[in-house]
Amino acid sequence: MSVARRYRQSPLRQRGVALIFAVLVLALASVIVVGMLDAGEITQARTRNSLRAEQTWQLQLGLEAWAGEALREDERQSPNFDTNADLWAQPLPPLDIPGGRIIGRLREQGGCFNINNLQRNGEPNSVQIERFERLLRILGVNPLVAAQALDFIDADIDSSAGGAEDGAHLASAPPRRAANRPMTHVSELRLLPALDAEAWTLLQPHVCALPEGTPLNLNTASPALWMSLNEAMTRRQAEILAREGRAQYREVPEINSELERLGLARLPPSATVSVISSYFVLEADIVLDDLPFTYASLLHRGDGLVTVMARTRGRL
Repeated sequence: MSVARRYRQSPLRQRGVALIFAVLVLALASVIVVGMLDAGEITQARTRNSLRAEQTWQLQLGLEAWAGEALREDERQSPNFDTNADLWAQPLPPLDIPGGRIIGRLREQGGCFNINNLQRNGEPNSVQIERFERLLRILGVNPLVAAQALDFIDADIDSSAGGAEDGAHLASAPPRRAANRPMTHVSELRLLPALDAEAWTLLQPHVCALPEGTPLNLNTASPALWMSLNEAMTRRQAEILAREGRAQYREVPEINSELERLGLARLPPSATVSVISSYFVLEADIVLDDLPFTYASLLHRGDGLVTVMARTRGRL
C-alpha cells in the first residue's frame, strides 16, 4: 500500500477513533451521573433513617412517661403486691401515629430467679445456690451452671467444685476471663462453659440479673420456680400455688398458709421471696415510614418514684 493511500484513509480512521472516544466519554459521564444519583439517594436514605431513629427515640421517652404513670397508679391501687392481672401487665393498645404505629408493653422482673442472689455480702448464699440447682434439675439443665455462675460473679479467683474461673474461660473461643462482679445482664450466663444454646433456651424465661437481694415475686413466678423453693414440692402442687399465672397473694404469710394446707413446709426467713415487683422492662416496637425500631428501658419503682435505670435499642 502506498503512502498516499494510507494518508487518504487516515481521516476515516481518525473519525472512527473520535467516535469511539466520544462513546467512551459518554459512558463515563453516565457512570459518574448514576454514581452521583446513587450517592445522593444513599445520603438521603441515611438522613431519613437518622431522622426517624431520633423521632422514634423521642417516642420511646414518651412511652417511659406512660409506663411511669401506669406503675405509679398501680402502686396507688395495690401498694403491697403485684400480679399478672395488674394495670402494668396490660399491653398498650396499638397506637397509630402519622406514618407509623407504636406498640408498647411492660414486663416485670420480679417473677424470676435473680442470678446475683447467689452471693450475699460477698459470700456464697447457700439457700439461693441450692434453689438454683433445683431449678436447673427441674428444667433438665446441667446443675454445674450454678457453681459456674457463682464463680463468674464472686470476687475471688478460686474455682468452687464444678465451677469455672479464669482457667476455664481462657480455654473458650474467644478467650475471656470470669467477670468477678455481679452480672449486669442475664445473657452473661451464655458465657458459662456448662450452658449451651439449647439449655439457655430452657433457662432464659426463669432467670434475671438484678441487684443483690432483690426478692422473687411469687405472684408472677412459674411453677418451676415454685418447685425450686422446696425439694418435696411436686409439679401439681406448684401449679396449684401458681394458680396458672393468676396468683394474687397479698402477703407472704398467706403463702405460708397455703403451703401448710398442701402439707409443705413454711418458707424460712432466708427465702428472699415477696409478693411485689420493683423492676420492670418497657418494650416498644415502633414502625415509622415502614422502618421498624425496637427499644427497651429498665425501670425501677420504689417510694412512689419510677426511675429509668437503662435504655437500649433492641431487647433487654
